[in-house]
Amino acid sequence: MATLDLGKIKQVWRGTYNNSTAYVVDDLVAYTDSGISSTYICVANSTGNAPSSSGTAHASWNYVAKGVSDPIPSQSGNSGKFLTSNGSATSWGVVASDTDFAQWRVNTLFSGAADPITNWTQSTNNCTFTESSGIFTFPSTGYWRIHMHLYGYYNSDSDNSELHIMRTTNNSSYTTKCHSYTSLNNDDGGNLYTTLEGDLVFDVTDTSTHKIKFKIANTGIYWAADANRNDTYAIFMKLGDT
Repeated sequence: MATLDLGKIKQVWRGTYNNSTAYVVDDLVAYTDSGISSTYICVANSTGNAPSSSGTAHASWNYVAKGVSDPIPSQSGNSGKFLTSNGSATSWGVVASDTDFAQWRVNTLFSGAADPITNWTQSTNNCTFTESSGIFTFPSTGYWRIHMHLYGYYNSDSDNSELHIMRTTNNSSYTTKCHSYTSLNNDDGGNLYTTLEGDLVFDVTDTSTHKIKFKIANTGIYWAADANRNDTYAIFMKLGDT
């Protein structure tokens, strides 16, 4: 009885491509070309012909699964994170937790200039935020939004005031990064009331050197204060990783 040569009846995995191995049709190999790993199938008997060069497959080979230049980073140990890109590479980022915030209230009525504003009470927080003599230290690096609100009054004809949100990146010299101004004028006498607001996003890259303080300048206004309600207060909220 005659013997029929059916050839290969399935594809054969040959592992990583070896330049000295003789490959035949339907052999499968793995090969890295220009830093990109792909899987190839042999379509013509071949020895010494790399499956591809500069992203173009050799005539003896076809792509089965072509790799990408920027693969997804390992997921191991990155639970709860999201994939982000800097325009050239991808990485795992962290969404700021809803609990990354702190609220502080000034607890003592004050007037006149203050650099920095002191007498703070932390009213709400779910992170380890600290304050010492009016200097605020952040609990973690990242982009932080700082909101400052002052409520005050003056019992004369006119006055003005400036709010400065000031930051340092060397734990020494402070510069104003948010500036708000109010002016009061009332010839009828009686108390004049005002509020001052300021907002700043601060990229905190080092918690030991990047700090915040609040300054009031050019004023005789009395600023209301209460440890149990928001009269003069600051809110810190983390927006995301730096």
